[in-house]
Amino acid sequence: MPKDERPADGESRLDVKETAGVEDKSNPARLPADVTHTFERMEKLLAQIRGTLDAAAREGEHRELSYGRLVGGVLQVVVAGLVAMALLDWLLQGVVNSLFVKLAFAGVLQLSALTAFVVSRKGS
Repeated sequence: MPKDERPADGESRLDVKETAGVEDKSNPARLPADVTHTFERMEKLLAQIRGTLDAAAREGEHRELSYGRLVGGVLQVVVAGLVAMALLDWLLQGVVNSLFVKLAFAGVLQLSALTAFVVSRKGS
């Protein structure tokens, strides 16, 4: 558009003189120092918040090993072994009294394992 023509309605024409007072915010090097400092502070705060949230998420993913859970796990393995031995006694036509003793002992240990798991749970 030549200099002597006026823009039509709805069009705008910006002169260099009109935009000379407006700051270019696309280039961070041209921003005022206080704005740059504010942005840096906000960046540090956001990074700190993200670090805190990441740490909380990591802690939520894994539970600590407690003695109650350890005892409960060991008792579960013993119970599984006793049930397997009772099953073998039944399949091989072993002594019936031995089978019932193994199953009764497995039942008592299973209750002990469940108690250990409940005790190790956090107050939820």
